[in-house]
Amino acid sequence: MKNDKFGFIATASSYAGGSFHPVHAFNGSYRPGAEGDWKTDGETLNLWIEILCPDLVRLWRIALRGSDSNTERIYKWRLEGSTNGYSFTTLCKAPNPTFIRSELRYFPIETSDSFNIFRLFCLEAEPRDPGLSFMQLYVFSE
Repeated sequence: MKNDKFGFIATASSYAGGSFHPVHAFNGSYRPGAEGDWKTDGETLNLWIEILCPDLVRLWRIALRGSDSNTERIYKWRLEGSTNGYSFTTLCKAPNPTFIRSELRYFPIETSDSFNIFRLFCLEAEPRDPGLSFMQLYVFSE
């Protein structure tokens, strides 16, 4: 799904129908449930959500909030950046164990590189349609 006004494109490895499209994680407000979350279509290993930005940007922080359910948490993940969609650089790894659950959490990013594609790659998650209700990238204004 593309935001034509700003040029951002959100994609994911899968999603549980239109009510749980990946764009919902980037809508800037928290609304639990359908039309407010991104949820996978049953994936629990090697799942991902990605945002393509219209310009190269450098991050200094990321905010993540999972689903409200206690059976949809992501617990092994890393944030990656790319400029071509094929080669990714790890920007942040979850300190183990770090569950992405129903509270908003912030993670620092330490890089001097700029990217236009950011992917939250989740190695493992709980068994019932894991996902996110909020993902915010904090960029340096250069």
